Amino acid sequence: MLLPALELTKVSKDFGRIIALRNIDLTIQSGEFVSILGRNGAGKTTLLNIISGVSKPSSGLVELYGGDPADTENKSKLAVISHEVFLYNNLTATENLEYYASIYGVKDAEQRIKDVLQSVELMHRRFDLVGTFSRGMTQRLTIARALLHEPSLLLLDEPFTGLDQLAIGILISLLRKQKELGRTILLTTHDLHTAKELSQRYLILEKHRILHDGLMADTNPDEIRQKYFSSDRSGE
Repeated sequence: MLLPALELTKVSKDFGRIIALRNIDLTIQSGEFVSILGRNGAGKTTLLNIISGVSKPSSGLVELYGGDPADTENKSKLAVISHEVFLYNNLTATENLEYYASIYGVKDAEQRIKDVLQSVELMHRRFDLVGTFSRGMTQRLTIARALLHEPSLLLLDEPFTGLDQLAIGILISLLRKQKELGRTILLTTHDLHTAKELSQRYLILEKHRILHDGLMADTNPDEIRQKYFSSDRSGE
């Protein structure tokens, strides 16, 4: 029997007197595409940080493929796309990817770098300094960086924010491909229609806990929106 890609048991996170997450129970099977919905401050980013091993829970257990998310072997199985691009402005696009290829031990790195640059339509800028890139181009290179080592688990924290239409289209296309390849994907987003189009399952995170967990096939964006706003009012 295959282990779940991700399992959280009674996970809570506090920052002093500020509650970020409370008693999160969550199981994600390998190959699932799950959208995490919730207003700003609901705990979505904190949840992804805990899953990725960047932050430790105040209490509870997190297992990534049956092990500790902070372990080197498990960390190599995931990639994060967020507002932090983790790129070096004084290096070219190719040099940035060469650096990450060396960290992850990517085989046939030269060809793999070409492949991911082509996938985000940046081959023509491969020898240019990242510091000269627009916001959209930088985010596209961030996507290339994340996909470089072919991770099993993708964590995307509001990846469409600030992107132009070209970059949005490229990212949606790449996510469809990753889904077809059987990758496990967690996406935080406010875009209900994109979530409906891409994912199989959705969670609504509100008041620091999961209030709804459902299948996209069983609902529609209007129903999700109603649950979302109902959840938002529940604590008033």
